[in-house]
Amino acid sequence: MADIERRHIVIGTAGHIDHGKSALVKALTGIDPDRLKEEKERGMTTDLGFVFYGYNATIIDVPGHEKFVRHMVAGASTIDFVMFVIAADDGIMPQTYEHLEILKLLAIKKGAVVITKKDLVKEDRLQIVINDVKSLMKGSFLENAPIIAVSNTTLEGIDELKKILDKLIQETEAKIDRGIFRMGIDRCFVIKGFGTVVAGTVLSGKTKVGDTLELLPEKKSVKIRGIEVHGKQVNEVGTGFRSAINLVGAEKEEIERGDVLAQPGFFEPSEFLNASLYLLSNAGKPLKTFERLRIHIGTKEILGRVVFLDKKILQPGEKTMVQFRLESPAVCAINDLYVIRTYSPQVTIGGGTIIESKATKVKGFDEDLIAHLERSEKGDPIVLIEENLLSNFELPRKISEIATDINLPINEVKELAKALIEQGKIICLDEKRDLYYSQKNLEELKEKIIAQLKGYHKNNPTSIGILPLELLKRISAGLDKFLLDNTLEKMVKDNIVQISVDKKTKLSEFKITLGKEIDELIARIEKIYLETGYKPIEYNELKLMIPAKEILIKKAHQYMLDNGILINIGEGMVLHQKYVKDAEQKLVEFLKKNKEIKVSQFRDLLNASRKAALPLLIYFDGRGITVRREDTRVLSSKYK
Repeated sequence: MADIERRHIVIGTAGHIDHGKSALVKALTGIDPDRLKEEKERGMTTDLGFVFYGYNATIIDVPGHEKFVRHMVAGASTIDFVMFVIAADDGIMPQTYEHLEILKLLAIKKGAVVITKKDLVKEDRLQIVINDVKSLMKGSFLENAPIIAVSNTTLEGIDELKKILDKLIQETEAKIDRGIFRMGIDRCFVIKGFGTVVAGTVLSGKTKVGDTLELLPEKKSVKIRGIEVHGKQVNEVGTGFRSAINLVGAEKEEIERGDVLAQPGFFEPSEFLNASLYLLSNAGKPLKTFERLRIHIGTKEILGRVVFLDKKILQPGEKTMVQFRLESPAVCAINDLYVIRTYSPQVTIGGGTIIESKATKVKGFDEDLIAHLERSEKGDPIVLIEENLLSNFELPRKISEIATDINLPINEVKELAKALIEQGKIICLDEKRDLYYSQKNLEELKEKIIAQLKGYHKNNPTSIGILPLELLKRISAGLDKFLLDNTLEKMVKDNIVQISVDKKTKLSEFKITLGKEIDELIARIEKIYLETGYKPIEYNELKLMIPAKEILIKKAHQYMLDNGILINIGEGMVLHQKYVKDAEQKLVEFLKKNKEIKVSQFRDLLNASRKAALPLLIYFDGRGITVRREDTRVLSSKYK
C-alpha cells in the first residue's frame, strides 16, 4: 500500500492551435512534451504529450488543431483540472470554444486560464483579451478561475502560475475509487529488453506486479511484469495515478489507444450503450435519430448511430435518453462521461453520461425503459442495485451478477443489498443460492398469477386448478421456475392460493360449481368405471356409452380427472381411483415378499389384461413407487 498512499493529480492543457500550450508546459517543467519527430519539425502538437510536474502531478498536453480533437478528448477525459490557454495576440479562436465545450461535457470542475504570448502585445490589447476571456467563461466552471498572463519566452508570470497550480493541486480531491481496477490506455510502446508497455490514468481500483488483468475489448488475459509511476518503479498503483505498466501476454500490435486494462470479470465489451444525451445549444442544427456520429468514451473514438428513445429529432439545448448502436464494441462503466462529434465535418455537438454499459437492443418510446434510465442516471450505487433487480422480472439475480452489471465490488453490493432489504425494496429468495429479487416485481408477479388463475377458473369451472408448468407458460416462457415456486409458497402462506397433492394450483376463494346435470353425469360415469374395474376405458368409448351432450360429458369427465376420482394411467387409458389404489397396495405387498415382479405376474395378481397391467406399472414407476430393472420391477428406496 505504501506505493499508492499519496494522491496523484493529472493536469490537462486546452486551447486553440499555436497558442503556446506545449511551450507553456516546457516553461513550467523544462521538458518539451512534443515527443514525435513530426511534431518538432512542424512545430505543432499532433498527439498527447506527458510531462511530470513536481512529485505528485502529471501534465497532459493536448493538440489544439481541429484535426486532432479526438486526441484532445482522449487526454481531457482523465484530467483533474485544466490550464486553459489563450494567446494574447490571437485572442479567442474556434478551438477555444470547442475545447471549452468539451471540458464542460466531461464535467471538469476547476482550472486556471493562462494567457500566453504576453510579450508580443501591448497592455491595452492584453486587457481586451482578458475582458473577452471573462465574458467567454461566464456561467462556466472557469467563471471564477484565476486568469494569469505569461510569456513562455521571457518566463514572466511563470512563477506566479506555478503558485496557482500548486494551490489547485492541494485543493483537488482524490478521484472516487469504485474498487475495481480499470485503466484506459492512451499510449502503447515497446522497451527493449522489457517488451510491451501501456500507459494511462488509473480510473478505479488498484493493481500490483504479478496480477492477471484483462485487455479489453479483445478479452485477452495479460500479466503485470512491472509498474512505473512518475518515473519510479513501484509494486502497485491505484486510482488517479498516471502509470506505465509492463505487460506479459500481449504484443504492441494487438493494442491501440482506447483499449482498457481491467480486473477480469467486471467489464464487458458492448455494441449497445444506453445513455443521457445533451445537444449543445450552439450545435447549429437539430440531431436526427439514427444519425451516424463519432462517440468519444474515455480514450476511445467509436463510430455509431444514435437512437432517441422518446423522440425523432433533438433540438439544440435539449436533453433526452438514447441508445448508441456502435460499429465496434466499447468498454466503459456506468456513470462514464462521453462526447459526440458529427461524422463529417467533425464538430463537437454534445455529450452525456453512460447509464447502462452493457445494454441490449431496444425500441424507442418505451416509457418503462425511459423511467428506469432516468432513475439510474445519477449513478447512485444503491439505486443501481434496486434498478438492476427491477429490470429483471423473469429471473432472480445473484450478488456477483449484480456486481458485474454495475461495476462495483461484491462486498459493497452485499452491504447495499442488506440496506435495500431493510427498506423493503428487495428480498432474498434463497440465502444459500444467493438469489435476490425486487419486491415491486414480486407484487407484480403475484398479480399476474392471480389474473391467470382467475382466467383459468372462468374457462375451466370444473377443474381443481392448473399445473405449475402451464401457469409458468401463461405468465412468461422465460420465467424462472424456482422464482414461480417460491412465490407460490408465499401465496399459500398468505392463503391467496392453494396447491393440491398433485401440484395443481387454484385461488383459495375458488369453489367448483357443477350444476344438477353435471352431478348426474358424474354419478353415471363413476358407476361405469367402477363396473369396468381393471378394463381401462378411453374417453372416445365413454362418450358413446352415455346419451348426453358431449360438452357436458367432457366437463364431468374432466372434473373427475382433476379431482382424482378418475386417474389417467397413460396412453389415454383411465381407471377409477379405487382400482389404482388397490393395485398399488397389492403391488407393494407382493414386492415386500418377493422382491421383484414381472408384467405377467402383475397381470395375474390383478386378474387384469396386459393392456391395463403394463400402463399401471409405468404409472407407478413415474410416481416413484417402483423402479424398472430390465423386464422386472422392484420397490423404490422409499419403501425399503
